[in-house]
Amino acid sequence: MIITDLFYPKRCPVCLDPLPPGRRLICPPCERRIKRVSGPACYICGRLLSDESEEYCKACRTRRPSFEKCTAYAEYASPAMRRMIAEVKYHGDCQLLDYPCKDFAERMRAVIGTYGAEALIPVPVHRERLLARGYNQAEEIAGRLSAVFGIPVDPSYLSRVKKTTAQKELTDTARMTNLYDAFRLSGKPGKYRCVILVDDIYTTGSTVESCARVLKRAGAERVYALVLFTSRA
Repeated sequence: MIITDLFYPKRCPVCLDPLPPGRRLICPPCERRIKRVSGPACYICGRLLSDESEEYCKACRTRRPSFEKCTAYAEYASPAMRRMIAEVKYHGDCQLLDYPCKDFAERMRAVIGTYGAEALIPVPVHRERLLARGYNQAEEIAGRLSAVFGIPVDPSYLSRVKKTTAQKELTDTARMTNLYDAFRLSGKPGKYRCVILVDDIYTTGSTVESCARVLKRAGAERVYALVLFTSRA
């Protein structure tokens, strides 16, 4: 038992109830409530598909993304998952990421080993938002994945130079325009040949796409992405 658990108990990421002292990271009943991605999903962006006969979503069929493949852990439609990530992003309860990140990493470990990735690159937040919040949730996720994968995190390779409107407030078309020139390379060009972008949520893919373009221009040959949650195409 960890003594701090007595005074600052961890909370279940699904129901948000305090967990008993010890190593458990989620309530046993809540483990079954997580809707992990298991049905038909786009082979490239990982968004959920309604038709099992389809291999790609309409967006990826229309225009091939700059990244090779994005893989998500669970569906974002669940109210519990939305509440969890809101607690992380706006209330600083990053320990809620412990279970989903560990579960995701263990499920993906074998696949990630085939990528040959040299670094995990968290999607950066603007400096003002980082100072106000005190942390970057994508970096928190990347650190937890790194502990399982053994791949180092490079949080300073990309930077966000444009303070943009919150993506959730925009239409699909406006999201890409909103992120135009929002990211830039802060590290040495050509440093990595293969990297994995890490973010919390994939909706239209405009954030991952914008970051992947910068990385490809900087010399990366392959860019993959891992996100905790994804939407339906």
